[in-house]
Amino acid sequence: MENTFEEIILIEDSEIDVFINTKVIELMQITDRVVSLPSGEAALEYLSNTQKTFNKSYLIFLDIRMPKMDGFEFLESFQALPEKIKQKIRIVMLSSTIDTIDLEKANANPFVLAFIPKPLTRDKIANLQLM
Repeated sequence: MENTFEEIILIEDSEIDVFINTKVIELMQITDRVVSLPSGEAALEYLSNTQKTFNKSYLIFLDIRMPKMDGFEFLESFQALPEKIKQKIRIVMLSSTIDTIDLEKANANPFVLAFIPKPLTRDKIANLQLM
């Protein structure tokens, strides 16, 4: 699983969660680059304005509860991105929510590969079917 992803993007507004998730990802050695973005808006701007070639897969860990634009609003806007970007991105929702409606909504979204509860751990990453 080493260096499976060109980049892993954390869309998360909690600095503590970003710190923990980054450390877990670094321990897993599944990418050389972790990018942290504090909102869905910032992530859409980053993905839209990037000069990346999207030759290799990208992984997004997406929080649900964030100010301005939540995870589900991000997913709605994500649909409008170019196909060459969408086909190279895998999205995993990572949230502390216990709301079954959120879980059902995430599982029904075609862009969401998995929904896992916080905190992110090595085992949770290892158990994901990422490709």
